[in-house]
Amino acid sequence: MRSGIILAGGRSTRFGGGEKSLKPGNGRPMIFHVREAIKPLVDEIVVSVRDEQQRDRVFPYLIDGNNAFAYDELRDIGPLAGVLQSLKAARGEYVVIVACDMPMVNTHVIELLFEKAKGHDAAVPVGRDGFIEPLHAVYRREPMIRAVEESVAKGERRIAAPLKLMKDVVYVPAEEIKRVDPELKTFLNVNRAEDLPE
Repeated sequence: MRSGIILAGGRSTRFGGGEKSLKPGNGRPMIFHVREAIKPLVDEIVVSVRDEQQRDRVFPYLIDGNNAFAYDELRDIGPLAGVLQSLKAARGEYVVIVACDMPMVNTHVIELLFEKAKGHDAAVPVGRDGFIEPLHAVYRREPMIRAVEESVAKGERRIAAPLKLMKDVVYVPAEEIKRVDPELKTFLNVNRAEDLPE
């Protein structure tokens, strides 16, 4: 069984407020595009939200599918809070984790990452300029839960911190990803309104 996690619990401070996941890209809310990209590859989708109020705002865009919601229990530690609760709510052995502000996520890239992750703790792409993409990656759920819990216990907030605690991480180079996404559009991260695709 495979699971998908969409992280949507951010505060949208750089975006000027409002519900970032619902900002339109290519005519539909960003979270809709992310959901559509990963839906064919997974048996369930867990959406990480801050609280029930946020859940009610995003729910209309997720009603057709096997969706569940996970709520942050830890505060002021950034996206690791959402990652941890979503991993605990998920049921798949392998889980793809994607941020809600990546509206051009490529289904073929995600499938490649699932294939690369088989038999390993994680498959993490190396995107533009050599930066790793931990919020566009596939993880084996149990080792990732342990790594996130240990990171949180140590006071780590960086989203890449759990990777240092995992024994068997496969890093997938950009050149390999370009075979299925030549322009690496899958890594487009929308932090400001001007970054939204038309």
